[in-house]
Amino acid sequence: MFISDETIRVVHLVAKYQSITTAAEQLNKVPSAISYTIKKAEEAIGAELFIRKGRYIELTSAGEYFIQHSKNILNDLEALKRNTVLIHDGVEQELVVAVNNIIPTPVLVEFICDFERQFPSTTLRINLEVYNGCWDALYSKRADLVIGAPHAVPSTEGIISEPIGQLEWDFVVGPQHPLATQVQPLQNAELRQYPAICIRDTAVNFIPQQAWLLEGQKPLFVPDFLTAISLIQKNVGIGYIPHHLAQPLLNNGQLVKKPMQEHKHATKLFLAARSDGMGKVCRWCMEYLLHPAVTGKLSGGN
Repeated sequence: MFISDETIRVVHLVAKYQSITTAAEQLNKVPSAISYTIKKAEEAIGAELFIRKGRYIELTSAGEYFIQHSKNILNDLEALKRNTVLIHDGVEQELVVAVNNIIPTPVLVEFICDFERQFPSTTLRINLEVYNGCWDALYSKRADLVIGAPHAVPSTEGIISEPIGQLEWDFVVGPQHPLATQVQPLQNAELRQYPAICIRDTAVNFIPQQAWLLEGQKPLFVPDFLTAISLIQKNVGIGYIPHHLAQPLLNNGQLVKKPMQEHKHATKLFLAARSDGMGKVCRWCMEYLLHPAVTGKLSGGN
């Protein structure tokens, strides 16, 4: 049995208007052509789809089933045609983006919204990575594009990369922490007494790194900065927090920023992608994220 998508659409139109004549008018065809199409469809299926009642016709129970389930077939056919054209035109069906966990959430949400408007047929998958996990995802082909890969490009072979700014860090403690009232720059010896709140590097094939951990200091690993901040506020540990996350909490006294004898340098961030097989979607993302109005926000600016 073979029924074309055109035949399915004719059946749907007749069912909608309950009239072969009206369906024929909508399609600029004669009623006899529509009747013939319905008859051939019923013969191919082996079941009546309509009951004739004078000028009007109604769906049989088999016809109702056919209408209900053929909607998905029509949608699948449309998606098949659309996606085939997109692939022919170099538009990716899916784009996997690895995002450094220090990238501000608002700019990421704005990017996703604009992406969906621009490429409604492309599936976007966002994966959060930590430190060298960003580069690992790109080089191991777990991601097509990485936003905010840190420090320096491990190898330029097969990689397109652009610097997108530097992200500043604040060393913070809770308001009631013993170090909160310390005026002089903190020495490493006194910092080792307290656990360092850390987020584990997601790298598998690269050497893992820490945002900050002194030799001999106890690390306390947590999944994200929200958890890290909560623990620091409760004096469970101490550590560095991206400035854009720490700033509002410093302003209202929920965290205390402390001077350090050896302060952590700002993290240089990169936008990077693999050069092989880069399609229109990935190129659009690169251009979008490198726009000055967006790039500044990626490193924590306004």
